[in-house]
Amino acid sequence: MLVARGEQIALERYVMRAEDADLMKWWAGYCESLGHLDSARHCYESAGDHYSLVRVACFANEAERAGAIVNESRSAAGAYHLARHLEGRGEVSAAIQYFAKSGCYNHAIRLARQYQLDTDLMQFSIKARPSLQVDCAHYFEHKGEFEKAVQLYQKGGELAKALDLCFKVGGAGRTEIFEVLANISDDLKNTTASPAVVARCAEFFVEHRQFDKAVKLYIVGGRYSRAIALCLEHHVMITDELAEALTPAKAEKANEKAETITGPASSVVSEEQRVQILLELARVCKKQNSFQLACKKFTQAGDRSRALKCLLRSGDTKNIIYYASISRHREIYILAANYLQSLDWQSGSDAAAELTKKIVDFYTRAHAYDSLAAFYDAYAQMEIDEFRDYEKALGALKESREQLERLRKGADRDRRISALDTRIKIISDFVEIRHCEDSDPKRMVEMCTALLERHDAESANRSVDLCCQP
Repeated sequence: MLVARGEQIALERYVMRAEDADLMKWWAGYCESLGHLDSARHCYESAGDHYSLVRVACFANEAERAGAIVNESRSAAGAYHLARHLEGRGEVSAAIQYFAKSGCYNHAIRLARQYQLDTDLMQFSIKARPSLQVDCAHYFEHKGEFEKAVQLYQKGGELAKALDLCFKVGGAGRTEIFEVLANISDDLKNTTASPAVVARCAEFFVEHRQFDKAVKLYIVGGRYSRAIALCLEHHVMITDELAEALTPAKAEKANEKAETITGPASSVVSEEQRVQILLELARVCKKQNSFQLACKKFTQAGDRSRALKCLLRSGDTKNIIYYASISRHREIYILAANYLQSLDWQSGSDAAAELTKKIVDFYTRAHAYDSLAAFYDAYAQMEIDEFRDYEKALGALKESREQLERLRKGADRDRRISALDTRIKIISDFVEIRHCEDSDPKRMVEMCTALLERHDAESANRSVDLCCQP
């Protein structure tokens, strides 16, 4: 009504006071139709109509201003309008960027292909819908840019075409395609690719001596034994991470995994097969001198004896003691104790004392009375030879005799106990001689003389110690 009566000023006041967005847009359009672009911009801005602001800026050939509005507002409609405007002006690169900002990748791709702007084409093809990705893959394949073509075939869901192209190009000697194929192979475990496809990829890598990549693919295909054999044959070092990948899941966990994975990674092995694979893996780790890793895999396979033997070769005493302590296995206790005897348990230090305690503890847990008797005997001799401590030596020999008593009766046992009794008697007499040094020197001399005259005295103590008594 106010327009019909020509009362524009009153109408403008009414619109401004109303603060209604739709009314403000209407007034902006009215001002625009009259060519009052500044008033129109003000009203469009008040109404938050960024698309119209871009349109007005383009109409006024103010592309930079339109770009600033799009960048600030992120208006998809505004970006598309600006892109069409820039395309009309021949500013192709800028138009491509704004088509992409609007989400219209098909137009960005159209222009990039038309003007052979392959960098932009690849950039926006990756974000486009699958049909466009495959179409662009054909384009790059015909241009001989096979790495880009393979990537787009894969993104577009044409995995078979991507792999065929890799095999074709790689077979022709273009080694750069190996990395592209490796990226595809990393995704195979999340796809429905058949085991045959995975195996073909692995064989391709083997043919071209890319053994580390082939190992990963054999794992994806569930061919653990083949992967392990490849590591051994071609010196692929088995790291902690690779060892875990080469370890099949237990049957119940594998079944749970199979319910959610339809690809080749859902391969399930029986418990017997799993144990065999673990043993194969452990043997290869051992041959590669990865003794702690071999120990872990032998343990998982249930072969604790060979597990500890690997750990012994690593020389990690702390872990050896820990492993033996938790194993509760007689043979392992004996192996650990035997190993500890090869260390410096005779120095008299605190560390040596701890080793001695562990040796005794392990032999005791194993009920290895013969070995324990021999150790106490060696300990007694060490006390005499190194420290001339006959009291401790006597105690150790008595412990040795006690362990021999626990053995089954037999001629050898009785012979050893008899020999030990003789040594215990000689050392007991020598200890008594030392005690007589202050209280009865005469008796001490008589006892020393008698002991020196015994033909077997040297077997228990050193004659020099007897002669050195005052």
